[in-house]
Formats: sequence, structure tokens, C-alpha cells
Amino acid sequence: MKFSFKFSNLLGTVYKQGNVEFTTTGDCVVSPVGNKVSVFDLKNNKSWTLPFENRLNIKRLCLSPDDTTLITVDEEGRCILSNFRTKCAIHYFNFKKPVEDIRFSPNGRYIAVTHGKHVQVWVAPGHTKEFAPFVLHRTYTGNYDDTMCIDWSADSRFFIVGSRDMTARIYSLDPMENFKPVTLSGHRNTVVGCFFIGNTLDAFTIGSNGVLLLWKCSTKPEYIEPRRKPSDDDDEEKEKDEDDSQSMVKYTREAKHHFEKENFTEITSCTFHKPSQVLIVGFSNGVFTIHEMPDFNLIQTLSISQKTITSVAVNPTGEWLTFGCANIGQLLVWEWQSETYILKQQGHYYDMNILAYSPDGNYIATGGDDAKVKLWNTMTGFCFVTFHEHSAAVTGVVFNSNGQVVLSSSLDGTVRAFDLNRYSKDKCSDRDDKGAGTQYNSLYRKSLDLEYNSEFTGTSDVLKVLAGHEAPVSGLAFNPTQPFLVSGSWDKTVKVWNVFESKISRETLDLTSDVVTIAIRPDGKEVAVSTLDGTLTFWDIVSAVQVKSVDGHRDLGGGRRAQDMITAKSSSFGKCFSSLCYSADGQCVLAGGRSKFVCIYHVEQQILMKRFQVSGNKSFDAMQEYIRSDRMTDAGPVDLIDDEDSDKEDISLPGVTKGDMSSRTTKPEIRVKSVQFSPTGRAWSAATTEGLIIYSLDASLVFDPYDLDTDVTPETTRRVLAKGEFSRALVLSFRLNEQDLVREVVESIKSCDIRLVVQSLSEVYVDKMLKFVSGELESSRHLEFYLLWCKELFTVHGQAIKQRSPNVMHVLRTLQKNMTRHQEDLGQL
Repeated sequence: MKFSFKFSNLLGTVYKQGNVEFTTTGDCVVSPVGNKVSVFDLKNNKSWTLPFENRLNIKRLCLSPDDTTLITVDEEGRCILSNFRTKCAIHYFNFKKPVEDIRFSPNGRYIAVTHGKHVQVWVAPGHTKEFAPFVLHRTYTGNYDDTMCIDWSADSRFFIVGSRDMTARIYSLDPMENFKPVTLSGHRNTVVGCFFIGNTLDAFTIGSNGVLLLWKCSTKPEYIEPRRKPSDDDDEEKEKDEDDSQSMVKYTREAKHHFEKENFTEITSCTFHKPSQVLIVGFSNGVFTIHEMPDFNLIQTLSISQKTITSVAVNPTGEWLTFGCANIGQLLVWEWQSETYILKQQGHYYDMNILAYSPDGNYIATGGDDAKVKLWNTMTGFCFVTFHEHSAAVTGVVFNSNGQVVLSSSLDGTVRAFDLNRYSKDKCSDRDDKGAGTQYNSLYRKSLDLEYNSEFTGTSDVLKVLAGHEAPVSGLAFNPTQPFLVSGSWDKTVKVWNVFESKISRETLDLTSDVVTIAIRPDGKEVAVSTLDGTLTFWDIVSAVQVKSVDGHRDLGGGRRAQDMITAKSSSFGKCFSSLCYSADGQCVLAGGRSKFVCIYHVEQQILMKRFQVSGNKSFDAMQEYIRSDRMTDAGPVDLIDDEDSDKEDISLPGVTKGDMSSRTTKPEIRVKSVQFSPTGRAWSAATTEGLIIYSLDASLVFDPYDLDTDVTPETTRRVLAKGEFSRALVLSFRLNEQDLVREVVESIKSCDIRLVVQSLSEVYVDKMLKFVSGELESSRHLEFYLLWCKELFTVHGQAIKQRSPNVMHVLRTLQKNMTRHQEDLGQL
């Protein structure tokens, strides 16, 4: 088992707040998801999340015109300057004030940022002789309240700024001969949008109350020249100033338009497509309108949601519109001319409780407090089906043995089966009269063979069918090799049941604390138990003897809540692991709980192998490590004191961890609800407060030599390869085990020689070759070449691989996953 797992993707959440943007090509949508950024490729039907993260939730982002530089700004004004193409952070900067809008100039040389009552213009990186991430060009003043929105002129020499003081101001980037900053007044509410029209300096401004004012400029942009420095012998300076005052640029209000009152309550977002002069406006009731400017002709009015549209963007061609709804976490891409959805994605409205991988690792099923079951494609990152049949929180999901059916249990007292071929509800097991009011809190299903195919549920009451526990059942697991059901309970016992022979427990395992959750090793010989005191114990199922033990409560330490009066290290004593999962090879166990950390333990050595921090978002509670005295007052922590100017109230009821269901809002606590290893062993996922986080294995970071000696070097391997001794070169590369070298050797072997090379491989190197080919099929372009390797490996060594199938099962599942994906891609062609 290797531990070079790194953050791969964030699913389950597609949009949180802030603005969304299209790339210059128009194929990708860039969306802020908490303190991270997700990119949705509409052309290739794929999504990914950038690996860096801001300190708090992202409030604004902007992309340079050449799609190279991305700037993300959080709620406090801290920003990250990153290279969008290479997906790496370049520089961290603090504007020291909340940023309402940030825009690149059309030529990409400057960045305009709202900064309280002022506007700052910075020189964009890469446009000076030396690399300087942020160089201030100038600060522009004149507004009496916070600035809200910015737009640049087509020639990048002027920009217009809307403000809360109900005015808009037009500034020139540099001093001009016949131009002074112009104030456009006439609104009675905050200016939420201001735009230049085409290549002119004509503009229009939009107020939040639905009033649009059109402004006409007296001069064309090309007639406005930069200010020249006066010479020493200029005796006519005064006369020249008088002439200039008569030719100064002036603005006159040309028209005033009103949006229809019955269609909206308040304007919350807007954007303008300058080439086609189309204005798109989103309202607080989910309605959006499309108008043609400057005549204000209504083209379309539609309602796409019942919630506020918080962000609107249009692609460069003007055909696709993107809408973000922060209240429900929804992201839509709409083709307005044909009135069809290009993309419609929505995460869980409340917390995600549980997840499960399909047998081949292609899909992930998730269940949440919003009573929905969602299925996600691990290769594309998109949700492709949502089931709404439950009426209460979903507490368990699991696939059947062939991956065609998803089972889910819920607090509504039902277990439902969903057919993935027809995307419909197949069966429903309702509570009977005897069990009325029963709430299912766990679910496990496993196919033993063709004869047995059973499902089991644990309830928050005493077990009804298999009686024996004296407290609520907290975990269930079915032995994959024998007809044994293992159940854990708050009565500090784990019971092993032979469900097809007797209703009496076969074995009882006594523990020192309440059982929180359990997991069974893939070979069915060992069970891992997490207890309330933060301890992991490992038991032999056959002999009912404890074989290993790990004290994990210190590893969960880290993260104190705002109202805690103790440090994160001290608060770890009350934490425990609430989710366990064995790795595909059974050597390690993955554990997560009420913490921002997920831990991987090696069972045999009883040590912590690696600890992953799933999030660094300070917008969540329980993220601080130490008590900050400057944040403590006589009235309590500053974070929990209401601001008179703020609509948010961070006061929650005692004991509430998920947030308050009343009108008050709270900071959700970072938690890991469920963890699962992929059946392929190349990835694992965690259902967290932030969403479904996926970590994948980066084989290029692993150096794991086998039977290495001084004669095994890359130079020796290449000399042998040059002589045409392919079998020996392949063995040498596997002994050195450098992925790039192995790939170089394998791809140097001709197709006609593959069978001879495969016949010469020993059993050890067959497994290594099978693992390498399965990994290459995921990303390599040489599809037919590696399929030939698969064919010859199974033809020559198929019988031996079948006998060792338990040891190489995760490799076979990886092969199945990648072949299935390629089959689907080719089928779509």
C-alpha cells in the first residue's frame, strides 16, 4: 500500500457564493466552491478542482483575457494569484478590505479592484521588466460609500464604477487632456451594474430597484488624448486651459427604463455581452431577463429557480448563460436561443452523510440530510441522477454486487432500491405495524453467492429481528466470505451472527467503551471497531480474539470551535472516529470523524502512516488551533457577536452542530461523516461538511524498488533495451520501479513481440505488469497497444491470475473500471 495520495477533485458541491466566469474559449466555466475553485469543461464533459485553496470562502474571482492568470479573493480581501493553465498558486496577497468586484482590463495589463470607498488599479503580473505580482498603479477616490461594480472600456483607458452612494463614476486610467472624472447620478438605490456600450464611452447603469439609466458621451474615445507635460516657455497656458474647459467630456442622460415590476423583487446580478449588446439580469426570485441594448428591447423572460440568482455570466459568443444560486448550491448553463440546458448541477442542500463506491469504482453514491440520493461519475465529476423518494435524512447507501442497483436507508423508516438502468425506484421496504416509527441509521448489503442476496438494517431502537443488543445499533457489516453479520452497539459489545442458521449471536466481543462504527477486512477474517474513547481495536472473527489496537484520539486533535475555552490539543479527548474503511489490500484502515483530519493506519504495525487535512477553510467552525486573546471579549468571542451592519447572526442553540433550523445562520463545523476506499485501491473519498473530497494515488511520486542491487540502474536498463533484450530490460525496470523508465521500456517493445515477452515473465512480474497496464489504460493515448498487453497477459497467465485473484482483485477492478470508461466513450462516438 502506497501513500502518495493527493487531492484530486471536489464533488457534491458545484457552487457556494461569488461570481462565475467563462474562459475565453467559452468551453469551461470557473466556479467558486467554498474556498476552492472548480472548473467545468462543457466540451469534454469533465470537471476538476484546482489544488490550492483560499483562507476563507471565495467572494470574487477573475480570469485574465488570455486564460493564464486567475485571481481569487476571499471574504476578508486575501487573494491568491495563480497560473490557471498549470494549476499552481504563484503569490499570496492581502487587499486588507473586502472586495466587491475585481476586473482585468481588456488588454490584460491592469487589474481594477474595489477597495472600500476607493478603487485601486494594479499592474497585472507579467507586464513589467521584472516579475512583480502586485504593483499599485493608482488609487481613485471620490465615492462616498462602498464601491460595488466595475467595467472597463474597450480600449482599456477608462473604467466605470458603481457605488452604494447611488452614483456611478467614470475614471481615466491616466490623466487626459480634456477628461476629468465624471459622476453619473439619478438612482435611488445601490448601483449593482454599470457597463460601457461597444467601443464607445456611452454607458448605462442599473440600480437594485430595477431602474436602468442610459448615458450619452459627448466625445469619441479616440479624440481624448493623454495629458502632455507643460513646457517652460509655454506663455499661453491660461488660454489653453480655457479652451480645454469648453471641450471637456460631458455626459447627458439619454433614457430611463424600468424593469417590469411583476417579474422581480430586486436585481441581484447582471452581465453585458458587448459584441451582441445583450444584457442579462438576474433577480432575487429566480427570474432572469434578456434585453437588447441600447433600445432596451425585451428578448426573453424565464424563471430557472425559486431562489435568488447570485451570479450571471455569458460566454464570448453570447450563446450560453451561466447562473449560480447560492441558496441551493446550484450551477446552470443555459443556451437561451434554443432554450435548453447545457449543464445543470446541484449538490446536497444540507450535509452529506454517507457515500459508497460501485464495485468497479466508476460511480459514487451519496446520501444527505436533504433526503436525496445522488450518483456521481468519478471520471467526469458530474452528478448524473438524483433520487428524491425519501422523506427524511438518508443514513446509508450501498451498491449491489453487480453495481446495477443502489440501496438506501433513511430516517423515514424505509429501505429503497433504485434501478440504475431505468433510473427509477425498484423496490421499497416500508416499516410494518410492529416497527412503526423505526428509524434506520445504517445499511449493509452483500451478495454471498447466487443463492444468498440479503439486506440488513440497524435501527435507533433495540433490534427487532436479531435480538441481543441492549442499546442502539451503531454499525453493521457483512462478512464477504461467510454468512456472518457483524453488528456494533452502544452497549459496548460487537456481536457476530450466523444469520441463516440461528437468531442467537455466534460470538460476543466485549469492549471498554461504546461502539461507534465497524468495518470488515476484504478477506472477511478481521473486523475493525471504533469506540467512543477514540480507540481502534482489531479482532479476529474466527477466534473472537483482539489482535491489534491503536489509540487514535490524539491523531484526531486539531480544530477548536469559536466558543471553546480550551486549545485544539485538549479538545481532542472528546473526539472519536465515526467512519472506518479497509484499504483494497486489507493492510491499512482509513478513519475519519469529528475533525478536519483523515488518518491512514497500518494495521500490522499499529502506527499512523499518514494524516490528511481535508480542508483549510477558516469559514468553518472548529478550524482554529489556538485560542486568540485578541478575538475574546467580555461578551464572548468576536466571531459570535452580531454586527449591527450585518444581516448574519452567528448565535446557535446549545448542542447544535449542524446549524440552526431557525432564521439565524451559523458557521458549520468541519466534520468527516464517511470515508471509503475505491475498490481499485487507487483513490479514496471522504464525505465532509465541504462536500465529497477525492484523493487519488499519484504513482509518479512513489519510488518502491524491488530486489535492487548495484547493477540495476537506468543506464544498464537502457543498454539492455538497445540490444533488443526486451524481457531482461522489462525485469530490470520493474526492479528499479521508476514509472517513467518502465513506460519507456514497455512502449519500446513492438506489438509482435508482446506475446514472447509475456511468456518469459515470472509470477511476480506478471502481477507488476498487470498493475502497470491497468494504470496506463487510465491516461495513456496508446489504447490498442495496452489492450494487446491485457489480452496476452490473460491468455498466457490467466489460470494463475485466477488462482491469485484475492491478492490482485483491486488491480482487476482498476482494469474493469478503465475498460468500461473507454467502452462508454467509444459508444458515444
